[in-house]
Amino acid sequence: MSVAPTSSDSPVRVTVGWPVARVRICDRAERNRITPRLCAELPAALREAAAHPATRAVLLSGEPEVFCAGGTQDELLGFHQGRSVLEAEECITAPLNCPVPVVAAIRGHAIGGGLLLGLYADLAVLSERSVYAANFMAYGFTPGVGATALLPARFGAVLGTEMLLTGRSFRGAELRRRGVPYQVVAHDLVESAARELAVRTARAPLPSLRLLKQHLSTRLRSATDEVLGPELRMQAVTFALPEVAARITQAYRPPD
Repeated sequence: MSVAPTSSDSPVRVTVGWPVARVRICDRAERNRITPRLCAELPAALREAAAHPATRAVLLSGEPEVFCAGGTQDELLGFHQGRSVLEAEECITAPLNCPVPVVAAIRGHAIGGGLLLGLYADLAVLSERSVYAANFMAYGFTPGVGATALLPARFGAVLGTEMLLTGRSFRGAELRRRGVPYQVVAHDLVESAARELAVRTARAPLPSLRLLKQHLSTRLRSATDEVLGPELRMQAVTFALPEVAARITQAYRPPD
């Protein structure tokens, strides 16, 4: 087992050299948010892990309390000011585009684009106590990056639509009661349960895994590609709303 060389302040760590490689988001300074640097490094880290000759599956994880907390205030306000929202797409969809299966250990909170990132993995394990939210409409802008197809596909049509429309947060235990098809386990068991899934996956021959991953991802990619255009058109309208900028500013304001 070896840790791929990265700078000491890199937001991503890659561990390779065994059938299950590990890619960990570890940007504590930014609370594991989707920053430009993470967008530059996470897709490359997954490609690097998958390219190692021993790798048959990848375990994607974050910090114990935060898997990925979504976009930064600067990024969201940049979208309000007209910056292209496509800049984050490659990062968030990176697990889907990885050539080998990806299992996400979503142990910590996963919010907005951070939840989408975890759900673009092939398999995932959630924590009973952590918070999961597609909170786009809480800010007043419509979802993007294929969310309108991804959430109903992963969580079911009714629950996925509710999460998108209301923008409310759900604890993992509540998602389990609502019937999500993912494993939802005690917080301290998420990593081990996800690793077990990845190890079981990695027992198959690499060519078979690559072919099946490509086949299984085709339907989801087709569904999300179909909604990207309408999502972008909606976001062009909703990100420009003055109320959206006010909500983003208020949400990130430190408490008095």
